[in-house]
Amino acid sequence: MAGDYDYLLRVLVKDIPSYDKFYKRLISATALTDVTSNFAMEQIKWTTELPLPSE
Repeated sequence: MAGDYDYLLRVLVKDIPSYDKFYKRLISATALTDVTSNFAMEQIKWTTELPLPSE
């Protein structure tokens, strides 16, 4: 990874209140200086697998 982020967490939670609970536990357990969150509102594609050509 390169760029603005040092770590990337992919977190699956039931709803926003569940995320808020996770977030509060995360920031209380670590010494973070900046946290950015992005949310997926719907699932378009589950896998990141790419088709590979056959040999």
